[in-house]
Amino acid sequence: MTIWVPDLTRYDGPRYQAIAEAIGDAIVAGDLGEGVKLPPQRDLAWRLGVTVGTVSRAYMLAESRGFVSGEVGRGTYVRAGAGKAGGYVLDPPPADNLVDLGKNFPGPLIGGLEGALRSTFAELSQREGLEQLVQYMPDVGHAAHRAAAAKWCERVGLKASPDQVVLAAGGQQALMASLMALARSGDMVLCEALTYGGLLDVLRVRELRFEGVSVDARGMVPAALDEVARRKDAKLVVLQPTVHNPTAAQMDLERRREIVAVARAHDLTLIEDDVYGQLPADRPPPIAALAPERTVYIASASKCLAPGLRVGWVIAPPALIERFADAMHVLALSQPPLPAEIFRRWVEDGTADRLAGELRAEVAARNAIANQVFAGLQLQSQPGSFHAYLYLPEPWRREEFAAACLQSGIRVVTAATFAVGRDPVPHAIRLSLTAVRDRNQLTRHLTTLRTIIDAGPHGRRLLL
Repeated sequence: MTIWVPDLTRYDGPRYQAIAEAIGDAIVAGDLGEGVKLPPQRDLAWRLGVTVGTVSRAYMLAESRGFVSGEVGRGTYVRAGAGKAGGYVLDPPPADNLVDLGKNFPGPLIGGLEGALRSTFAELSQREGLEQLVQYMPDVGHAAHRAAAAKWCERVGLKASPDQVVLAAGGQQALMASLMALARSGDMVLCEALTYGGLLDVLRVRELRFEGVSVDARGMVPAALDEVARRKDAKLVVLQPTVHNPTAAQMDLERRREIVAVARAHDLTLIEDDVYGQLPADRPPPIAALAPERTVYIASASKCLAPGLRVGWVIAPPALIERFADAMHVLALSQPPLPAEIFRRWVEDGTADRLAGELRAEVAARNAIANQVFAGLQLQSQPGSFHAYLYLPEPWRREEFAAACLQSGIRVVTAATFAVGRDPVPHAIRLSLTAVRDRNQLTRHLTTLRTIIDAGPHGRRLLL
């Protein structure tokens, strides 16, 4: 590690931008060589007389420009080749220092992701026929890409023919295609009483009626599904058996079989959203493996590899494939072949397994941190979940707690955000454990939340 301290007097603009520019200039000048470790954020903040948040944003900006790379638990290092070619700057960091623990997607947590991309792009550059990757492809996707998706799903216990696969640009598009293919405007759809906003958006855009089904710590309750199915004219059920969002619940095998039994009794078609399915190290097989004749299975590479790798798919009974092909044609005309080809290569050469394993280990470590910080409170979490679900102790109320967190510079989302109907909603919050890159930062932010909880609603002003 170097004791490098930049002179910021010759830089204009916000301090975080000045620090990032100084890092780039020092690399070009040779003052910071390849592989050099930058000062810890807290040390540099003290030497420059700025906040730790300012230095953190500066390091993020320098990383987006290709100057440095961060390694979780080890620090920030000057990248090989930094300064020789411009790095990508698609968006600067946000203008405020708000920590957003409401965003439930993985940040740049996988250390091997950049190297995997570089290697793949280098291999592709040597291939003939690259123009195929910027042409239209069939409505259902290229055969090789569909085969890769089917192979990837074997890792969670689902065996399906590539002919049953329809590619999509991520799980959200696959969900929209499913409800286009299987439902008409005004149809009734059943889902968990607490569910993620992406599903609610699709249901409303499609002008579908929907009703929530009770959930517990094991997911959707079979008896509740049976009761709602008896009094509602519904044929479709959307559910998340593995890593439920927002509660982090996971159905065991017995519960999955019970859900299948109810579905068969009422002739229900199940749409199984399994976008987190590759992350739990120990999980039951998908419902689609138990009831393939009535289950439409949705998965993607975005959650388990990289959020911007927009490759998702539907695995459906053969009789439904033409409907899905029509829906995908209307939605996108054609899927982009390049992300699908990257995914195919990673599945074939083992890169996907390696990267998913890195993310799985990182997410498990973050769940362990959450369980330690919130010891003694009611916290639902599991090693394969990006998020944890925290029940607030009395006398806290969810909106009051969210407001107190915001005053301390942290955004959280409450259970009310995920409510389907008007039934009572728990005083709980969903916490994203992957929204910040560094585990130490996550620990600090979660500890702040614990301090707010322990202080109580009337003690929060002491924290400002």
